Amino acid sequence: MTSSASYTTPRDTIPAGAASFDDLAGRYAVGDRSSVTFSISGTLVPTVHGSFRSFSGTFHLDPVHAERSSATFSLASGSVTTGIAPLDSLLRSSAVFDAADHPDIRFTSSAVRRTSETTAEMDGLLTLKGQTLAEHFTVTLTSHSDGRPEFHVVGRVARSAFGMSIGRPLYSNDVVFDLAIDGRPLRAAG
Repeated sequence: MTSSASYTTPRDTIPAGAASFDDLAGRYAVGDRSSVTFSISGTLVPTVHGSFRSFSGTFHLDPVHAERSSATFSLASGSVTTGIAPLDSLLRSSAVFDAADHPDIRFTSSAVRRTSETTAEMDGLLTLKGQTLAEHFTVTLTSHSDGRPEFHVVGRVARSAFGMSIGRPLYSNDVVFDLAIDGRPLRAAG
């Protein structure tokens, strides 16, 4: 799936009437209303904000046994954009994402822990620039309408662990990934 929608979700509160995870058992694909953004804060330099235009993923929700829930997600590293052409070229280069040699950024969950009616913690393996490391994300259910749940997913990734130290110390080592995920139900083959 390729997505370039500029979809945003309110991230500070759960909308009135939002469902809980209890209502969401099943398999879903990452829908076309999803977005993947990131930011890297700077010291005496502006914060870098960007997004990925091409991504795909699936997830399975088991509200009764949350530990059986799972997610996989893939980003096309060459689809990164900040709106600043020279910076986009740098991000796609071997100094950062190395899109030519490593076109995919992948995440596969290894553990899911439900923490409330609408929140969960997710651990998994992130493969970026040829290296695979354990990472952690928080998940918040933000709404559920028309059979399509929406989630806010946030994680902090230390870029130096993946060989991306360019710009330090002016730019933070931490990259904050911020995802608005729209779930499209997958029907069982029958």
